[in-house]
Amino acid sequence: MMLKKDMTIRDLQKHIRNIDFHPDKKHEVVLKLFEEVGELSVEMRKEHQDGLSDVRKQEIKYELYDVLHYVTHIANIYDIDLEDAIIEKDKINEARYDDRRNNDD
Repeated sequence: MMLKKDMTIRDLQKHIRNIDFHPDKKHEVVLKLFEEVGELSVEMRKEHQDGLSDVRKQEIKYELYDVLHYVTHIANIYDIDLEDAIIEKDKINEARYDDRRNNDD
């Protein structure tokens, strides 16, 4: 499956399951997530120090995808539908945080 511009979260989750699914390697997958978060942090620190160039923005974009890839991989390992998780958790957060209820523009 080739990803397309109007994909859903479920489309992405299915794609990642097809290309990268290793339920027997939970520990390694979470370590890769931590590694990618670290790489994202490095790029953001560089942006803070040097400003946001087109190259830096591209690197941040790619690191964000890598983080999303491993978060999605973990969801697949635990058979968690990310769309459902997002909707459910957003409702919880809306009820929990007063400041969200006042920003429904």
